[in-house]
Amino acid sequence: MNIYEIDKAIEELIASSIDPETGELMIEDAALDELQMERTAKVENLALYIKNSAALAAGIRQEEAALADRRRAIERKVDRLKRYLDYALGGQKFTTEKVACTFRKSESVEIAPEFIEWAAANDASLLRMKEPEADKAAIKKLLKDGAEIPYAALVTKQSITIK
Repeated sequence: MNIYEIDKAIEELIASSIDPETGELMIEDAALDELQMERTAKVENLALYIKNSAALAAGIRQEEAALADRRRAIERKVDRLKRYLDYALGGQKFTTEKVACTFRKSESVEIAPEFIEWAAANDASLLRMKEPEADKAAIKKLLKDGAEIPYAALVTKQSITIK
């Protein structure tokens, strides 16, 4: 569904340039340049196509979030009902023609909040450390304040916004 009317030549060119396996747009700038259209119309149509696609992506993102919320609510309900069933059966098997409930033993490790501090001081091999990551906000502040940091630079870029 399109919010705007987009020139069919642009829609067809874009549709024919999508990789069917990856969904990636494989369009060449030269192909767009070769379209026999006035520059203003071409730019306007491309911008409108982008707006349509962005609106579609936003709608899908909202639907994903709504579905994820519903899924989490159902999962919480299932967990709560499983806890009640565990309590009601008291570890005993239950079987009917339609359902069978059994129990199995498993082991898990529970960690107290104080463990991390203790392990850091006594046995760091018990901890998993994430890879070091640059703090870009702190680096940006230092660079703006005039500091020189090797291998880091403040770069000015331009980005397009289409509303």
